[in-house]
Amino acid sequence: MRRAALAAPLAILLIAGGCKAAPAPESAICVGVPKMALEGRVSDAANILSAEVEQQLSERLAAYEQRTTHQMVVATTSALNGADPMEFATCLGRRWGIGDAKRHDGILILVAPNERQSSVAVGYGLEKALTDVEAKAVIEDMIPSFQTGDYASGLRIGIDAIAAQTGDAK
Repeated sequence: MRRAALAAPLAILLIAGGCKAAPAPESAICVGVPKMALEGRVSDAANILSAEVEQQLSERLAAYEQRTTHQMVVATTSALNGADPMEFATCLGRRWGIGDAKRHDGILILVAPNERQSSVAVGYGLEKALTDVEAKAVIEDMIPSFQTGDYASGLRIGIDAIAAQTGDAK
């Protein structure tokens, strides 16, 4: 079943170790990555989520942060502008300063629906709790919803799976 998801037209890209808490100066990794504003726990630049869904996801992410002290955000983009999705997610995590500066425990879920690509950037302080293999499995679980255009359900699935894996039983 998982192999079928990998063969799906939605390209799956994953990055671990990308987010760090303090905003970093622009680096080579950010070359080609367009500027995006952090609009809260959910930054829907691709406009794929309703205001109600954004609010629900934001509340879930706030509860996760309150219970675990880890920060997780969702970002969507209408265009990667030729940037590698892994680098895009890492760059956003760094630009926005996701996670705690000392613990490096930020998580950023990136969805680029027009390019049919997703990425998860995990701060290196959480890499033991959410390994590359586990993050890849989370993305695979989101794919069926994304393929039908149900980004809200896919993101809920991903957020809940990541939360459970990183210490938030909900």
